[in-house]
Amino acid sequence: MTGKKKTAEIPAQEISVNRFGVIDIGSNSVRFVVFDSAMRSPAYFFNEKVYCGLGADIEKTGALSPEGKKKALATLRRFALLAKALGVRNVATVATAAMRDASDGDAFAEKIAAETGLNVRIVSGKDEGRFAALGVLLGDRRSEGIVVDIGGASMELALIQAAAVRHCTTTPLGPLRLMETGQTGAALDAYIATHIEENLPEGVRSGLRMTLVGGGWRAFATLVMRRTEYPLRVLHAYEFTPEQALETCDWLTGEQAPDLTRFGLSRTRAENAPWTAHVLRNLIRRLDPLIITISSCGLREGVLYESLSPAKRGDDPLTQSALVMERVGSRFPGFGAELAGWCAPALPEMSARLRLAACLLADVNWRVHPDYRAMACFTTATQSNLVGLTHGERMSLAVSLAYRYKDAKQAVERNGGSQILDKDARRMAEATGRIIRLGAMLTGATPALLHRCPLRRDESALTLTIPRDLSALASEAVLRRLDGAASLLGLASDMVIGGE
Repeated sequence: MTGKKKTAEIPAQEISVNRFGVIDIGSNSVRFVVFDSAMRSPAYFFNEKVYCGLGADIEKTGALSPEGKKKALATLRRFALLAKALGVRNVATVATAAMRDASDGDAFAEKIAAETGLNVRIVSGKDEGRFAALGVLLGDRRSEGIVVDIGGASMELALIQAAAVRHCTTTPLGPLRLMETGQTGAALDAYIATHIEENLPEGVRSGLRMTLVGGGWRAFATLVMRRTEYPLRVLHAYEFTPEQALETCDWLTGEQAPDLTRFGLSRTRAENAPWTAHVLRNLIRRLDPLIITISSCGLREGVLYESLSPAKRGDDPLTQSALVMERVGSRFPGFGAELAGWCAPALPEMSARLRLAACLLADVNWRVHPDYRAMACFTTATQSNLVGLTHGERMSLAVSLAYRYKDAKQAVERNGGSQILDKDARRMAEATGRIIRLGAMLTGATPALLHRCPLRRDESALTLTIPRDLSALASEAVLRRLDGAASLLGLASDMVIGGE
């Protein structure tokens, strides 16, 4: 047999016009994220990170690490090939502080393009901060205050006001660069404090909400969670006080260094944690924030947000995610919206968007064994990658969904529901779940029947009216569900057969 040996090729999947990829070339790592569609609520179709260390020696040499470049190029070849195999047509490749500041950054970008076909956009420090802040807005459009994005070689600051990014600045306060300064103690704090003071965005004042973005901050928040025995493990929208942050900073930077691997941190995150703690301590001293919160959405999500139309940017990410989950997992997509409208007169105290999300998600666990459905529903809310809601809202959603089925109390109590919700919020969430259960039982979760059986609430009673031609839907079980919901609301119940 003669001739050249054929090279095996990985077949490309059908190109998705909606699938959107972002490759983030950072100082520490290179990450490839594929969003299943360019929509307001990110669905992570693929997510891979490789530690390459491009910026490991930049403070000393002014250039990218040779070993880091070798690892990064190999990683980018893999990602370019995977993008084709995954059917991703739109891939935005962005590089941050290391390639921005290195003397050979532009040359390396040209090499990447030549060998992989990826066109690298080296973003400015201000643009890096802007993308991080846009990512925060993608996660929750209600976000306000100062955004602090920390990477390996830099830290960006941005101000969000009225759902817009107002001002952005950059500092060389990433842990890699802080390590290379050789400074410790008071000298290190003075160095950090000076850079913060000189680079505060215009309009920043004390008493604002501080939103932290980046893997270093997420690692820090994980430590706060574990040390305070917080019941949820969802980092997005996790809030903690400046006092809790300072106590953890002191613990991390004390004379006896704790073993952070027992908290699940990687070796790289464990090494960087004391340096990020020094930075956060100085930020708190200077800004005196009202509260500190974590956003799992950052630069990559900001690149996605920038690509969206103004109309899509205005969508609610929570209900967008719930709509997709209903379409994929429920028996009768479309029932959730009808159920939400039916519930509304009985639940005016419940947030309309939370009520809609609960109704959309009410039937996605129907395949689970009946004995485990309440727990599965609780898990759907607490562990799914939902954004656009606080932890209190997430727990309210979880309780509502759990009470859609039997044995809900055990699932809620075992997983910290009482620790996050106060008594009134817990009662309203439970009432929402019981009314959802009533509506689903009444019609078998089928569309086009529920709107003919209106549910009304007045000062004394919760009344369900069933027309005569649907009177067969009435049953003792339905009446029990109505009684249970009414009792939680402090009302009598009434089921009326009549009307059209």
